[in-house]
Amino acid sequence: MGERVVRYFFGRLNLIGSFTDKRSFVLRGLESRKVFEYRGYNWGFFEINEIKNEMGDFIHGFLVKYKLKSEEEVAVPNKHKLTLESIANRVIAKSRFFLHVETSVIAYHPVGNQIVSGVFCERFARIFEKNHEGFFVNAEIQIIEEQYKIFEAIKRFSSIRKVSISLNPSNPSNIDRWRKIDERLKRLGALKYHEEYEGNPDVRSLDVEKDEEVISKISMAEDGYGRADVSGAIEGESKTISTRDNPITAVGPRDDEPADSVLGKLSQTLKKILRRFK
Repeated sequence: MGERVVRYFFGRLNLIGSFTDKRSFVLRGLESRKVFEYRGYNWGFFEINEIKNEMGDFIHGFLVKYKLKSEEEVAVPNKHKLTLESIANRVIAKSRFFLHVETSVIAYHPVGNQIVSGVFCERFARIFEKNHEGFFVNAEIQIIEEQYKIFEAIKRFSSIRKVSISLNPSNPSNIDRWRKIDERLKRLGALKYHEEYEGNPDVRSLDVEKDEEVISKISMAEDGYGRADVSGAIEGESKTISTRDNPITAVGPRDDEPADSVLGKLSQTLKKILRRFK
């Protein structure tokens, strides 16, 4: 029998808030004991701890979905009867994560249909915000994509009719290919930015590949600071491609293996991602 594995996704925890010590700020968002209730289930962070290794400082833990009270059928052997017993705080699913403090890169694994990737990102952000009660904090996880994949896809279009780009500023660093865009957002004090281009009917195609500013913005979205969608025609059919179409993933051990061992087996992919932002 082969090794039992789970698939990890990689994203970036984008934070808007006032802080001077990022590590303390992040720990507060993860270590506080607030819970988020949604449709009869509670969600929270559990088993939070820190791991230091050659890549830097990580915060490890689980995003847990649990039921406050549930009834389970149990056997009563001495009577050969079946009965229902009330069980408190039964865990429905848990999703392990590793957060790299310096870059805010996060690795996490979804759990079947209980904690799909999008749900993990949304619940994680809402709990993090709730743990900072009384302070303005905006949190969002954006998926990190395979580098340059969207540009490979753009080359397949015979014509491009529409480009939509949504961005949020980096926290705190940026890189050359989109530094000017990021610095402008920060100077403006922008929380989010959105723009949309629609092609002129009298022109065959939007000339996306020759516009350095649009390319920079799409690159920024690809690196986990937003989203870009491109629509047009490929081989005569209408298509839309997105920076969310090619997420970086890796397989790792299941949750019964120690956290530092799991992190070690994800290190090759993590190092590749971290090199992008050096």
